[in-house]
Amino acid sequence: MTDIAKAAQRVWRSAQLYIGFHRDQQGNQRSQARVWPPKNARATINPDPTDQEAFVVVKAADKTKTEDVQIKLHPDRIVLRRDESVGWEGIMLKEHSVAVHVNGIWININADGSVAHDLDGDMTYVESDGAVLKKTEYVDAMMSGDGVELSRRTPTTIAKISEDGVLAKSR
Repeated sequence: MTDIAKAAQRVWRSAQLYIGFHRDQQGNQRSQARVWPPKNARATINPDPTDQEAFVVVKAADKTKTEDVQIKLHPDRIVLRRDESVGWEGIMLKEHSVAVHVNGIWININADGSVAHDLDGDMTYVESDGAVLKKTEYVDAMMSGDGVELSRRTPTTIAKISEDGVLAKSR
């Protein structure tokens, strides 16, 4: 038995496919989706998830826990969702990116390796070359991937440190 197998613990016990119908047969929006488990365990992924949505509910191994996960299957992404305060609350898988929702914050990881962190409109980016950018209401700041250049721009000042020297002036 490998060390991984010895350390592994059972987290999940079952998975059930469901289809959620968000509209009635007349096309009216329902206040709560009608959920139905298909008999053949197959579901078409509807082009409009606001009409009909296919999802899998994965139940926790510990029956006293309510930390089940929903895997929502949309035509352009896969969304994993679970209740807050357990750790991550959501993961969204798109064709060229993965986004993780943790403690009310979305962290986006793009296919080129760049990462974006959004906290109430304050954005932090780590570019694929290692450069770090910070954009807030008050300042735009940048550090190059090699750490050689630093810059800061506010509505009233600009400052830059580079191989050529230091620049600081009013705008």
